[in-house]
Amino acid sequence: MYLKYLQIVNYKNLKSARFEFAKGANTIIGENDSGKSNALTAMRILLDDSYFYNTKRLKESDFSYELDDWKGHWIIISAFFDDITEKDRVNEICAELSPEEEDVNFLKSYIRCKDMRYGTVSLFIRPNKATRTKLFNATDMEDFEDLRSKIKLNDYEFFYSARSQTDFTDENNYEAIVGDISNSKYTNPEDEDCAVLGSSFNILHVWEHVSLVFIDALRDVETELRKPKNPIRRIVDTIEGDISESDLDEIKQRIKGLNKKLSSIPQISDIGQLINAKLIEMIGMVYSPNIKLESRLKEDFATLAKYLTISPSDQQGIELLGLGHLNILYMALKLVEFEANRNHEILNIMVIEEPEAHIHTHIQKTLFNSLQVTRDYTQVIMSTHSTHLSEVADIEKVNVMKNSGQRTIVMKPTTGLSEFGATEFNNKNFITSLTRYLDAKRSVLLFSKGVLLVEGDGEEILIPALIKAALGVSLDELGVGLINIGSVAFENIACIFDKTRIQRNCAIITDSDAVVEGATKGKPRAAELGESRKQKLDKLFTNNPYIKTFVAPHTLEIDFANEKSNREFIKKILLTVYKSQETITNYSEILDSGTEAERYDVVFISVNHVKKGWYATLLATSVDYTVQIPKYIIEAIAFASREIIDEQIIWKMVRYFCIKHEGAPFLGLKTQMIKANSLEERAIVIKGFRDNFSDETLSIFLDAVGWK
Repeated sequence: MYLKYLQIVNYKNLKSARFEFAKGANTIIGENDSGKSNALTAMRILLDDSYFYNTKRLKESDFSYELDDWKGHWIIISAFFDDITEKDRVNEICAELSPEEEDVNFLKSYIRCKDMRYGTVSLFIRPNKATRTKLFNATDMEDFEDLRSKIKLNDYEFFYSARSQTDFTDENNYEAIVGDISNSKYTNPEDEDCAVLGSSFNILHVWEHVSLVFIDALRDVETELRKPKNPIRRIVDTIEGDISESDLDEIKQRIKGLNKKLSSIPQISDIGQLINAKLIEMIGMVYSPNIKLESRLKEDFATLAKYLTISPSDQQGIELLGLGHLNILYMALKLVEFEANRNHEILNIMVIEEPEAHIHTHIQKTLFNSLQVTRDYTQVIMSTHSTHLSEVADIEKVNVMKNSGQRTIVMKPTTGLSEFGATEFNNKNFITSLTRYLDAKRSVLLFSKGVLLVEGDGEEILIPALIKAALGVSLDELGVGLINIGSVAFENIACIFDKTRIQRNCAIITDSDAVVEGATKGKPRAAELGESRKQKLDKLFTNNPYIKTFVAPHTLEIDFANEKSNREFIKKILLTVYKSQETITNYSEILDSGTEAERYDVVFISVNHVKKGWYATLLATSVDYTVQIPKYIIEAIAFASREIIDEQIIWKMVRYFCIKHEGAPFLGLKTQMIKANSLEERAIVIKGFRDNFSDETLSIFLDAVGWK
């Protein structure tokens, strides 16, 4: 049995989220403030017996930030356990969680172990029955809103249930359970359906058999190891029955001897006599008790166990270890504890917040790989924003969190990919192939706000330099990650972006490789392949709003040269590309006044002379703010970065443009820009730029992102 799904509704920034986990080590990744900690806290509220959470701790800020008014709404946290075997079902708790009949409609949106039973446990933080009844009986909208406005946090209750077979993240189901609050309608608490909410359940039964331990990023391990129920003590409690009677008897005899020896020390017995003398002095001999000072160390093993501790063999005490080693040590202790308790607990879940805290990069990767081997008896769920951990994480066991306004959505990169690979590529092992390919690219895919897929080294080197030179911002500032496919097999990577998988924009930049009429270089066959490639991508992704293909009229190098102002940069690098002054002069003249076909041949020959990567490197070092980026590249960048573009970024671009450019047309804008402090004043400057410089790279970019 293991935790397969976790549903969270109306908790903080998790308005409606469902996480999917697998056996072994799972990862929740996302940028800062995406809600990783909120997800782990919700899991603890439901499953961690040490995290005492009730109406006394409930806060208004616990309700979804999207709700206009939290009053009357419910917070729902529901766990779905899968792979409940016949052996597991011998345990009464598994029978309590498993529905007697499986709901086929409920299972349609779930991927689960076939031929195995499943079970659910849910928590509903909701208004108590009396409050719900009042809301249901409200006579009109005014009466409803008046009753609702009087709801306090102490009017809420915690209701636990088992065997629910409802997708609570479906807004229609939520409305059916709670009511249409926005229209002053509430459901009748007398009509609650056990098939929907599940049957009332004592959560203590789960806590007795499912062990969840939370390891936070800055855990005080020293303090944890001093607590009565620390991992060492729990391990010892488990194995106490395996200690031989002879060993226990020997310990008892030694303690008796130690007590006797301590009590017989003259200085100890003298203290007892002094106390007796003082009592006689105070209340007299008749009323004074006769006492003695003696050692009474307890002889039972359980009491002795609390004195057991651990320390590094080469240091005096555990407090000398660094925070990183202390956290790793605590994880090791918990895993040993889990293994020792395998016969007592059905499921152990280790929840680790940011395991990368204080841990060296190489140790992070080693630690993660080591945690994978615990799959037989422990499930691990980690939150992280470490790119190092994301690179070694199994992509099938990754949940990606993304901010979308006040709401966070949870995305699963591999949902439906097996079927997609089998149907479109005739590859039944598509996810395995993709996982291997992504080993070095995964962090860009999972952490970027948008993604560019390019063919090769030329684009990878030159495009970032062009954007920085022309717009004054980097791809990182735009939230865009660039991936060099090293081929034209874009579909293998692009398919990760989809409404059912990663909901981020992916722009594909590819060449049409069209040869200019009259040119002697180039291959017509390449143009045919370019057209075929475009048709294939269109067929696969035309109906996918997260993927768009941007096709170069020719190639990046040719299209760059077709922008007249860019030819000065090419003429500069000819001095490095060629030794012959005659060749340099001839090619420079063709760039200035030759035909399109002649210019095509010059660029084609130069690129092949030094190879694409080096040609792009030379260009990247020569371009400046006057560079004109080919339109298809600008539009691709705009598509990929739409999610992050805001007033601050636009203003930075416009300021960069005004500062860099000289001459009379820019003086007025510069004067306005210096004085512009408010958003309204900045908007005037931006409008002035748009009105006067519509053919500039920045204007083309603003048009492409839809900036008014």
